[in-house]
Amino acid sequence: MRRSVRSWTLLGAGVCALLAGALPAAATEPGAAVPAAAVRAPERLQPQESIPELDAPGDAQEVVYGPDYVTRPSQGTFSVTAPQYTRITRLDFDCPPCTVALAADGSTATMRTPQGKGWRFGTPIRIWLKADPNTPMAGGRYRGTFRLDSDQQPLVADITEGDQGFFGVQPEDAPGRGGALVGGLTPDGPADDAGIRVGDVITSFNNTPVTSAADLRGARIDKVRSGATVPVTYKRPSGTTRTVQVTLD
Repeated sequence: MRRSVRSWTLLGAGVCALLAGALPAAATEPGAAVPAAAVRAPERLQPQESIPELDAPGDAQEVVYGPDYVTRPSQGTFSVTAPQYTRITRLDFDCPPCTVALAADGSTATMRTPQGKGWRFGTPIRIWLKADPNTPMAGGRYRGTFRLDSDQQPLVADITEGDQGFFGVQPEDAPGRGGALVGGLTPDGPADDAGIRVGDVITSFNNTPVTSAADLRGARIDKVRSGATVPVTYKRPSGTTRTVQVTLD
């Protein structure tokens, strides 16, 4: 895409403005205020340029929102909410003085332009999304939001279908539907690496009760993709109950 020349210029008392295309000459000079005629009400934001296809687990991919070239009064606030089963790893805007706040879990990101009399949205916003390995096996299309002040567009990501996870347990029915008895283990498999041993009885898998071998084999493991990390609760022959985190292979 061909873009016009852009630069950051001080407008008024230390106001940072992104200039794309031609503004009246007075507004392009350091220390000059934006003419009232150049400040317009925000127009509808542009939609994202393409929808990423994310593997789970997999690398982060870029989502781009093109500029609308609208000059806005005062400070601007961009806010992003990640689609379900994704997290934001990075947000870029060609604005050195802008401030970016990214939530620790990557669920949201906020960016603010410096306060002042006017600024123009004239360079793309780039957002990097990464899919959660615990996305449901089937994957699918998930939506978040991209907002500039009171205007917003959907933030959409497709997550690919996953491969069934491998637990590495040969389960048997425990007496009285008390869980899934571990009758065998795959050496160095996920369950073995997590400390589960032959003779233990699994009572919960991925926060769902387990009452039999069939429960564990069909209704539980079959729904979890390779790469997901799930909590597994089990009882030792001594009666001790433990919960461990197991990453399926």
